[in-house]
Amino acid sequence: MQTNRASRRCSCGAGLARDNRTNQCSSCYRRQSARLLTPPTLPTGFWDTSELQAAFADRHIGRVIRAYRHHPHHGMRPLPQEVVAGWMGQTQAQLSRLENGLPLRDLDRLAAWAALLGMPQQLLWFALPAGSPAGDSPAAPREPDLRLLRSLRSADRRVGGGHLYATVSSYLAEHGSSLTRHGARAAASPAFLAATASLHEMAGWMAHDAGAAPTAREHLMAASYLARDSGDQQLKAQVFASLSHLASYQGNANDALTYSISGLEAARTAPSHGLLKARLLAIQARSLAIAGKPAEAMSVLEDAERALSEETVVVSKWLSPFDETSFAIEAARCFLRIGDLAEAHRRLEDALTARARERVRSRLLAQLMLVTALLGRGLLDEACVVAHRVLELTTGLSSAVVVEHLRHVEILLKPHASRSAEAQATMVRIGEAIRENAWIGIMGGLHSVISAGQAHAR
Repeated sequence: MQTNRASRRCSCGAGLARDNRTNQCSSCYRRQSARLLTPPTLPTGFWDTSELQAAFADRHIGRVIRAYRHHPHHGMRPLPQEVVAGWMGQTQAQLSRLENGLPLRDLDRLAAWAALLGMPQQLLWFALPAGSPAGDSPAAPREPDLRLLRSLRSADRRVGGGHLYATVSSYLAEHGSSLTRHGARAAASPAFLAATASLHEMAGWMAHDAGAAPTAREHLMAASYLARDSGDQQLKAQVFASLSHLASYQGNANDALTYSISGLEAARTAPSHGLLKARLLAIQARSLAIAGKPAEAMSVLEDAERALSEETVVVSKWLSPFDETSFAIEAARCFLRIGDLAEAHRRLEDALTARARERVRSRLLAQLMLVTALLGRGLLDEACVVAHRVLELTTGLSSAVVVEHLRHVEILLKPHASRSAEAQATMVRIGEAIRENAWIGIMGGLHSVISAGQAHAR
């Protein structure tokens, strides 16, 4: 029987599936995505159009970016706001407000975005950072800005690593790529080494969040070498904690345990920092739980609880935030692994009560862990309520880790779907959220391929 539904096709002529919302076939989408991972190389004369010149004359960065997106060099269609916003560490809605609202006055963000997109210094009404491609080239590389690092961390907590990885990797390519060679590390200042190590660690977390585990490990290993050479033992310990977390996430208990032990050894040679020690011990407890050693895991977790009250003497400025609420989530991961669902439930409830609202991804992950604990305890209705709360917040978040947790919850709900309308409705919504975020996995794979190509070129 014939239908009246018009067939949809990609510009290359390939047919499109009913649920394909991109208007491109998968091959064209992958090719375009690879081109759009980072800002493209621009030809001579790119900035000379009347639209761009008028936007620069208005001193309005949003209008400049809009003219940049609509430049004929990019093809028949303008660059999507979602793509350019991702490079900048913004959401599509934030970029739309930037383009259409009042002029931005924040010099740090103005300079960072102008450098990212390669805007020429002579057209700008503010100074680019020294060392950027269009700015003045210094005799030696400039230490990454701590304010930029904190800004990126804050944005990462709100929108996820899939949106931000291109920005950080681009910055590293400009400012820290030479430090992958040992001789260059030996000649660099300790402050520059520590700053670049911190950026690599951040890039590792973002790549992990984007679903690119090999790329994440590459960044974290680079961070460990740089932190070691910088002499900042607290930063070195933190990087080992990140490596241990990544190994645990991949189910590699032996590597996770080894990295946590190395981190504790580094922490012992550093000024006392109770929270850092507690974090490392909690991660070690999780690796023991993964290895099937629940008694040892609980013993180490008790040590971690005691470390929370230990004195903190000096704190490296490059450490990422970690507090007692973060520790509660780490402990809950351990309790989930050993099957103590009631204690995991309690810890997560406490953490969610205290967790700051702007840490969107962290709250989502804690809530998804809570759904797992509730389902394990047979509290189906409560689990569905929390799951719906999570789904309200996933729009605009780019996190492969969150998507993977959603898939896990979907599997746990499946046995209940035949006898619970609420479980069935929750599964439908979760399925929709997973499909809407399917692009994250594609981008994660592209990050890994590109990273492997860059490593081969080096």
